[in-house]
Amino acid sequence: RGGSGVLGDLASHGVDLARFLLGDIASLTADTAIFVPERARPTGATAGHTLATGELGPVENEDYVNCLLRFASGARGVLEACRVSVGEQNNYGFEVHGTKGAVFWDFRRMGELGISRGTSYQDQPVSTLYVGPAQGEYGAFQPGAATSMGYDDLKVIEAYRFLRSIAEGTPHGATLADAVHSAAVLDAMSRSAESGSWVDVEVPA
Repeated sequence: RGGSGVLGDLASHGVDLARFLLGDIASLTADTAIFVPERARPTGATAGHTLATGELGPVENEDYVNCLLRFASGARGVLEACRVSVGEQNNYGFEVHGTKGAVFWDFRRMGELGISRGTSYQDQPVSTLYVGPAQGEYGAFQPGAATSMGYDDLKVIEAYRFLRSIAEGTPHGATLADAVHSAAVLDAMSRSAESGSWVDVEVPA
């Protein structure tokens, strides 16, 4: 009754991030799988990563999705999400490779950005840039570079931007249009997983 599994859960964040970094997604091909066919049914309300302890029941939506992306810009991408990967512990990040450099980011080290610039290609080193007071709202929380922020700080920033958007009548962050684009990509991923073919992303007018 709840619809998709990891596709609508974790992959939705990956879609948002990919679009924010590289622009609109034009077409894609996706594959899904259920690796854990049975799980314990909850006997009451659950929250977060709480494990249910009831009798086993069949899993009806996907544990895993991988997707090849073609962006409107001509860029190519790979998106992968899994909710049963052992040892990953909230692994969420990106690598973007271009002809003159690359950037790397990992949610678990959110204050660090890996940067590689130049034309030495595979022999080129990666430098680490630490977030500092001049970047975004970081300065409202920490006085100097490389002092870590936390997930809860990000929630405060989201609330601040949401309230500012209301007060000023101008969006400061994601909009309903962004949500529609994300939903359109997720719909295309679902259709592709069912058909086993490349599909175009159809964003409602």
